[in-house]
Amino acid sequence: MSALSDLLATRQFVFVDIFTLTLQVYGGIQEVVVTTADVPIFWKNQWVAPSGIELQGLKFKRSVGLSVDEQTITLIATRDMLLGGEPWFDAIAAGVLDNATLRRERAFSADWDTLRGGVITGSVILFDGMVSTVESLGATQCQLKVKSHLNILNQPMPRNSWQASCLHTLFDSGCGLAQANYQANGNVGSGSTVNVINWSGATAGYYWQGTVLFVGGANDKIERTIKLANGYQLFLTLPLPHVPAAGDAFVAWPGCDKTYSTCRDRFANTAHNRSFPYIPVPQIAL
Repeated sequence: MSALSDLLATRQFVFVDIFTLTLQVYGGIQEVVVTTADVPIFWKNQWVAPSGIELQGLKFKRSVGLSVDEQTITLIATRDMLLGGEPWFDAIAAGVLDNATLRRERAFSADWDTLRGGVITGSVILFDGMVSTVESLGATQCQLKVKSHLNILNQPMPRNSWQASCLHTLFDSGCGLAQANYQANGNVGSGSTVNVINWSGATAGYYWQGTVLFVGGANDKIERTIKLANGYQLFLTLPLPHVPAAGDAFVAWPGCDKTYSTCRDRFANTAHNRSFPYIPVPQIAL
């Protein structure tokens, strides 16, 4: 930091903004780095080249007291820019920005030649937060609402509440079930579409609100939520980017509606169930 302070004190420097979008995708964490520089720069042990992705509207704000910084930004990308094998805005529509975080940093260097040579003296963080909502989505741009991490403090208290549905999420640490034990391998049947997967193992009810992940073919690594199953077809909540070919491999997991009966009958896991189905409705309680 002393080197950066010395550089800023000279009042002779150049800077670029660097945006780091961290996505929680299947299989781990993926970082997408976007820079305003028009030349490749060396950032955190890797060269970052200019891309067709642009972020606009993210500002630096300063206020007195404890407040959540909430802003609206515009993300611009062309259709040939891919994220996880599909165009950016198709991936956003499928929920790839759920639980995503965004950091804006300003990196400083002595001059443009030094910057192009891969030397960055230091950086400061102008914004660090999370993507909260997608406000609009078009063909080449979308508007996102982002909030600072202080928004995490806006949590309902107490942590545990009395409600009819289970407080746990299927396969999380509270649920205690191992996801691998409920994984089913399948292959796409002929005549499938981007919305419907023909599969003889699509047990009715069992896969409702579950997930399917493709492990080959044109939709490789694409994951979708299952809206319902009727015994021989899986109906997806969102369409796939490509029509699956007969024989494409996928894995599927069941869903849970968080009711006590489903926990008992489908998973035999009532020992970990945190639902309270006999809580009276408000009208009765009053």
